[in-house]
Amino acid sequence: MQTIEISGRTCHIIINGADLPTICWGEMKNSSETIEKVLTLCEDVMCNYIVYEVEDWNADFSPWEFTLNKKMSFSGGGHIMLNWLLNECVHYCEKEYGLSGERILCGYSLAGLFSMWAFYESQAFSGVISCSGSLWFGDWISYAESHTAPQNSSVYLSLGDREEKSRDRVMATVGDCTRRQFELVGSDKNVSRHILELNDGGHFNEPEKRIAKGIRWIVRGVDNGF
Repeated sequence: MQTIEISGRTCHIIINGADLPTICWGEMKNSSETIEKVLTLCEDVMCNYIVYEVEDWNADFSPWEFTLNKKMSFSGGGHIMLNWLLNECVHYCEKEYGLSGERILCGYSLAGLFSMWAFYESQAFSGVISCSGSLWFGDWISYAESHTAPQNSSVYLSLGDREEKSRDRVMATVGDCTRRQFELVGSDKNVSRHILELNDGGHFNEPEKRIAKGIRWIVRGVDNGF
């Protein structure tokens, strides 16, 4: 794994073959332990990785401004992040390493929401992995209902079976929102493969395993289970 700075942001790069799919995976700063766990679970999956770190989770991964409650708000820095991801990060890596395979977005929680939004918004990726995505985010479903996926794309959604038990009334809608998102991709003629996988536990239960299951499904086409 090579760690480099691209326009001020830290990226961890793993190249296994220029023509293989490349997973563009967003993580919080100093997430090396999470990254290593996922890579270990996916050691038999042939793909490349661009793991990019963010400094401000709530700002960088929110597609627009939203106030959840008195303690949590989101400033909507997703457009800046997407511009950097496409025009700086992905552009640099494809040029530097000669990458020619499919581009796939990946993220957990709010990064899972950002990945779904970037998938729709940019039309520049052929797949998305949204694990326990924050699809309760204000006006998300309205946005998704008015957009279509890139042609011949793949969508992996997952959720913990206790996530909709949240005490926060907005976060508690995550089950309904995720099921609605699954319906939308299921009826989208541009989506060739899609799945909604339910996992045991709440939002913070084994995130590395959930990410790895998404990577394995979207790259290999099957869930080999663990």
